[in-house]
Amino acid sequence: MGRSPGPTSKTLFLLTALTAVSLFFTACTNAGNQEDTANNATSSAASSTLPSDCETGPEATSSSCQAAGPGRTVAADRCSDTSPTPLDGGVIEGAFGPWCENAIATSYPTGNTESLIPEGAEMELTISETDMDTTIDMQVQDFPASATYQGILHEGPCAESPGDIGPEYIHEGSGDNPNANVVLDFTTASDGSASAAVTVPFVVPDNASGDSLVLQDTGMQIVGCVRIP
Repeated sequence: MGRSPGPTSKTLFLLTALTAVSLFFTACTNAGNQEDTANNATSSAASSTLPSDCETGPEATSSSCQAAGPGRTVAADRCSDTSPTPLDGGVIEGAFGPWCENAIATSYPTGNTESLIPEGAEMELTISETDMDTTIDMQVQDFPASATYQGILHEGPCAESPGDIGPEYIHEGSGDNPNANVVLDFTTASDGSASAAVTVPFVVPDNASGDSLVLQDTGMQIVGCVRIP
């Protein structure tokens, strides 16, 4: 006949069982920590391989950069990933800089550096209409001092190359209102600021696509462009 296990046998059995359970949970915990470490390493590696444009340039908001990982842009308000829209009251604001698809204000390099609009120069354009006329009011700051510009309404938006901007907008008038364009002249003060306004006796139809105000220097070179959303 066999003997029933004594107190010592029961104690050893319980200790063995507890040790096995402890080892099981320790193994699971270590496995989880290793998985987290691997995931963190993968994420870090992906961030370190992002293209430089995804970190600082206008491409930072593009779909390709967003797919690759988080990015940032130093000019999100100039080159956002959505088309710009006017502010309340027909006000358009922007800072000049190199062309990008959704920029409000673009500056173009020329051979005459005195006429080049500096990057970061700011402008505010206000367009108001009645049933009979259109008024365009423009204010600029941080332009070159004592420089003269002419703004002309063009058809089509600003383009990467000045030669690709649409043609000058010409209003087809009749009678007392002959054909006319929209021209805004201004000369900056010693601090690079200026303001100017022009009122024309007609309304630019929506389908006429007066989509940009092109800025020229005294040599008729295109030095800037303001997009009219």
